[in-house]
This record gives sequence, structure tokens and C-alpha cells, in this order.
Amino acid sequence: MALSGRHATDLEDAGWRFGFKLTTDHVWDAWAIFCLLEDRTARDVHLELPHTGEQKDRLQAAMQEQNERIIRFGQPELLHYCDRCTRIYKKVDADGNVTYGVCQPIVSDGITLGRPCCGVFRCTDPLLNNRHRFCGQHDDKHYQCAIIGCDSPISKGKVCADPQHRRMEELRDAKGRSAFSLKERLQRAQVSHQNDSMAAEPEQAQEDVEENVVWFEVDERTAAVELFVAEDPGCIGIRDDGPDTPLEPCGTKPDTGNRKFKAQFARRRTHSEQTMVRCCGVIVAISTFYGAEAVSNVLQMMKQVFTVPGARKPEHLIYDTACDVKRQAESQGDPWFSDVGMCVDVWHLLNKHKTTHEYCQLHCNPADYPELLSENGESWYFNTSIAEQVNVWLGGFHSICREMLPVKYEFFLHEMIRRRNILTVDKLRAQGYHPQ
Repeated sequence: MALSGRHATDLEDAGWRFGFKLTTDHVWDAWAIFCLLEDRTARDVHLELPHTGEQKDRLQAAMQEQNERIIRFGQPELLHYCDRCTRIYKKVDADGNVTYGVCQPIVSDGITLGRPCCGVFRCTDPLLNNRHRFCGQHDDKHYQCAIIGCDSPISKGKVCADPQHRRMEELRDAKGRSAFSLKERLQRAQVSHQNDSMAAEPEQAQEDVEENVVWFEVDERTAAVELFVAEDPGCIGIRDDGPDTPLEPCGTKPDTGNRKFKAQFARRRTHSEQTMVRCCGVIVAISTFYGAEAVSNVLQMMKQVFTVPGARKPEHLIYDTACDVKRQAESQGDPWFSDVGMCVDVWHLLNKHKTTHEYCQLHCNPADYPELLSENGESWYFNTSIAEQVNVWLGGFHSICREMLPVKYEFFLHEMIRRRNILTVDKLRAQGYHPQ
């Protein structure tokens, strides 16, 4: 409802202290309060908020409490099963004895959404402000040279007095003014959006984020500095056998070639969100990965999700680099994973994995598991690409949540997933899949 200009003026003249313009902050507060009230009503508890402090901080504790509860006990649909994601199948042994087994796989995949985070690799402490490059614990790094590996104090801009470092910042700033920067803006604009969602990303925030992989090289003979840019490879599961350090340290010199440097001029973003989805489309978990989509993190997430009281461990994990996951699990020697089949999803196995990759073909081919095949053995019983399909939906919120800090970000994603699950279960029920 809007007031005409005359009525608004009359109220202002009478001492009305509130504005008349509906802002995104008002919409967020209304939506968040509605979600919090809905949650508390369902649990028959009161919603308690402080009466003092700034409005932007009043909901933080309540949202954080809800986030922690979902992390500890899972999404409401964690225990979900239905005829579309669960299969009762017949097993016949060598002697002809018939028994029955249960198969309910989980499908996992990563998506790059990314929120601002501390520039120190894999630091999970929150930023005090989403314009900062470092968290409170590492705040002193705002005053150190932005070239990774250099601890000298800044003299101007974001680098020290070293001429090569100053040249790197000049090249980076020139890139920001170039046509290449316009291409990066086009990248952001082409990200999918929900039909009924509005992007609310401040322009100044966009300019302080690096969308691609950027590095500098210094010629050993001439000391000339050159800037290089490569497209970010996005989400793919990788082995994580090394120490807890960046996968490609900066200031390194290869056997041949120039010296290579990286810098932290812009804010770092979290690497990806990892989802775990039932084959019917019900999302059971989401987790933020900071440094990379390391398969050790996938294993840790899976174990944490399915050791919640009452949760049932899936018979199979279906993942695009399940061969790396399986080898990582074997190297860890954790018996929890010994009875979990690990298969590459059908599309990736056919299109991304070499037929000569012996380990993958021997241990991670879904065709080796009859319970994953249809009755005639010529098609697949389960939709093994469901996580990628879900992540297309999740990617529609990219422009809405990319500037949120952790509490708000996690609350938003958990709530959107919970609401999608409600709609998914209703649809499964209407289609006769008997969701429970």
C-alpha cells in the first residue's frame, strides 16, 4: 500500500518519524520474521528478539540458532523416503535363495554461489563487514602488501613500495578499466535468476570481486611484469592429499619460465556450496566449502549428515568424481564408508571419464550394481543427475545472496531449501510415490 504525496506530506508535518519508501531491507526483515515465526510456531516455542540495538542486528541470534539446529539435526526431510528414491529389490544368491534389499542412493554435486569470506586460505571466521577483505582475527592483513607471500606494510593503495608489486597493482587497476572487465560484468549478468526474484547486488560490491583466476609473472631477464587471466574452472571434486595450504602457492618459480605471483586485491569468496539430494529431488543437506571442492570435504559432509540420530546411511554415493572419493575413503581407512557404494553419475562416466581409467571402470561404474538398473537392465532406475538439476534452481539465487554474510546467507539457503522440499513432497504425493 502506498500513500499519495499529499497524505505523506501531511503525516510528516504531523511528526511522523518513519519513511514511506519500501526498501529491500523492509522486505528481508518481513520475510525473515515470517520464517522465524513459522519455525517457532511449529516447535511450540516463542520467538525472542532484543528490544535494543540496530534493526540489522536484531534477527542475527535467532537466525544463527536456527542455522545451528539444522546443521546438528538436518533438514526436516532428512529422513525422507518414497517410491521414487527408495527401491526394494530382489536378490538371488548362487544357491537360488531369494532375499530382499533396500537401496536409497544419495547424489552430491557442487555449485559456485560464493559469499564474501576471509582472504586467508580456508579461514572460516566471518567478516565483520562484507566490504572487508579479512576477518577480525586477520584484520592486520588489510595493512600488509596484497601480493601473497609479502608481509611488508602498504605504502600506497594495497601494495608495498616494491616497484614490481606496484606495477602489479597498476596492471590490475588497468584491467578493471578495460573491455575485459566489461566481459566479466557480462558473466555476472548472464547468471540465471529465478523468475520472481530480484537482483539486489550493489554495483560497488561487484567491482571489488575477482571472477576469474588472475596471476602475475615477472620476466627473470628484464624484470617486466605481465598479468594473466584464466576462466575459473568452477566446481569439480579434487584429491586433497597435501597440507592445508593453497593448491598453488604464489611467488613460485617453475623449472623453466618466469616467476609467478598471486595477489589478494579483491575480496575472496567461498568456493562452492555442496548439496546432497535424494533421487526424487528432495534436498537433505547443503554445506559451504571454502578452499576447494576437495573430496575429503565431501566425505566429511556425508558422514556428518548421515550420523544425525535417526538418519539412515545411503547404500550408494553418486558423484561426478566418485573414483577420487572412493580412493580417498580407502586411504583414510574409515570403516563407516566400507559398505557404501561410490559411483560416478551416468553422464559424467560417459562423457568425462576415460574408458582407460581402470580404477574408475572397475570400482565406480553404476552398471556393476543391479539395484541401480531397471528391471530389464537396459536403463537406470534412479535419476543420477538430480543434484545438478537442483543446483540449476539454486543458482537462480546467485545475485540475491552473493553479498550476504554467513548467518544471513545460510539462513536464506536453508529456508529456500526447506520450502522447495515442501513443494517437492506435495508433488511426489500427488504423483502417487507415497512420500514418508
